Amino acid sequence: MLSLLHLAVIIAKLCGPGGVRAVIAENLLLKQQLIVLRRARQRAPNLTLRDRLLYGFGSLFLGPERIRKIAIAVRPSTLLAFHRALVRGKYRRLFSSSPCPRKPGPKGPSEALIQAIVELKSRNPRFGCPRIARIISHTFGVDVDKNVVHRVLSKQHRPPPGGSGPSWLSFIGHTTDSLWSVDLFRCESMVLRSY
Repeated sequence: MLSLLHLAVIIAKLCGPGGVRAVIAENLLLKQQLIVLRRARQRAPNLTLRDRLLYGFGSLFLGPERIRKIAIAVRPSTLLAFHRALVRGKYRRLFSSSPCPRKPGPKGPSEALIQAIVELKSRNPRFGCPRIARIISHTFGVDVDKNVVHRVLSKQHRPPPGGSGPSWLSFIGHTTDSLWSVDLFRCESMVLRSY
């Protein structure tokens, strides 16, 4: 509570011009460090959300050379855990099934179109996606891309079991002399770029 009172006083003083802002921000950060270090613990004290917000806000008013002098030491495991959390957040936002209110995507094909695609594929199993897209476009006058047909069929259509072709095991057995094995992995950089 004491640090919040200090924060309110300092915000009022920071509105004025001059180099006093950096000194006041540095004093506030040093006071907060003392409060954190006074917590009785055997190991390094945990920072609360309020501590983190205060340090982040105060560092906006300091120069880079001063930040290095008063910075709190962070273990490499903390940085790696923070990076893992950022990567998880990135992929959660990219691949989550919940709708994003800020960027509504395309609605997708209608139910009638989905039923027509699935019915056409189940009656003619040898038709491919481009041919089904052409037939739907010609018959109903609706422009459908072959990729849309592929997505609909991958979700909605299951071919009947017991096809006429060879099984995967016999196919792999006939091509053992030309098989290769490759391991692929993904690596995230510090700026969350995927490699």
